[in-house]
Amino acid sequence: MHARLFAIAGLLSLGLISAAHGDSMRCGPAVVNETISVSELLQKCGEPLSKDIKTEDVIARNPDGFTYKVGTKIIERWIYQRSTRALPMAVTIIDGKVTRLERAD
Repeated sequence: MHARLFAIAGLLSLGLISAAHGDSMRCGPAVVNETISVSELLQKCGEPLSKDIKTEDVIARNPDGFTYKVGTKIIERWIYQRSTRALPMAVTIIDGKVTRLERAD
């Protein structure tokens, strides 16, 4: 009985760990996730269906509580439509690094 509970708890914890890592998507025979580089993503999945690129200010707070701009970051959202039967996937890239894969709205 205890072994069964331990096995179930282990499987649940594995599910929670994999869910924390985010989604992945298949590009032909390759499976990609947020650990992939942008160049690998382009190599395995090709050009996206669309790209949305914006720049946001990076704000910091000084010891007195005032905010000030310390730089900018480039945020890109690439949309991939893998097939007519699959939901589109959105890839978020911040400053040239893949940070998130998710189903597109």
